[in-house]
Amino acid sequence: MRSNQYSGIKKIFGRYWIAYGGWNSILYSPYFHFSLIISIVAHGAWRNASWYDLPISILPSIIGFSLGGYAIWLALGDDKFKAGISGKNAEGEDSPFIKVNAAFVHFIVLQILALIFSLGAQSRPIYNIPVNWKIAILEVAPVFSGVNEYLTYFASFFGYFLFIYAIMSALAATMAIFRIAGWLDHHHANQKKIVSKNNL
Repeated sequence: MRSNQYSGIKKIFGRYWIAYGGWNSILYSPYFHFSLIISIVAHGAWRNASWYDLPISILPSIIGFSLGGYAIWLALGDDKFKAGISGKNAEGEDSPFIKVNAAFVHFIVLQILALIFSLGAQSRPIYNIPVNWKIAILEVAPVFSGVNEYLTYFASFFGYFLFIYAIMSALAATMAIFRIAGWLDHHHANQKKIVSKNNL
């Protein structure tokens, strides 16, 4: 029973990952690149010891808003329109409906990951390692002396980048929905033309 639950989670996350486009869609995304640039430029923010306060204060509200927006998106359009943009194409690729859903899910997943990472950073796990553990580690591997500072900088940068990327992905999800809204508008225009012809 437990293995089936893990298998189900693995399957649904795998479907989302494939529908989104995997690592290629992330690494070649302008939103990813802009997030990286913003994070590098804003080094004063994540080098602050309490950088995590900003994501922790903002992300819970954004997550709630995102889930509400996702529910609205799922209710958008009529059944004929949804049927028209659903189903895999001849090449076996995911439908536009699934791809937009994947973009929205990616947006929400990033927010949750950024919040979890920020909460973990707030606990300051590197600095709170027991002293006797630190002494034991340095006795075995003196090379780790001073590595705490570098690990903290890297973790702070990564956490802040994840936060910025989560916000930028909101723009990506918004544009994906706007694209579908354009298709819906075109669909309704065609329906009006058909009704007008039938009334002549």
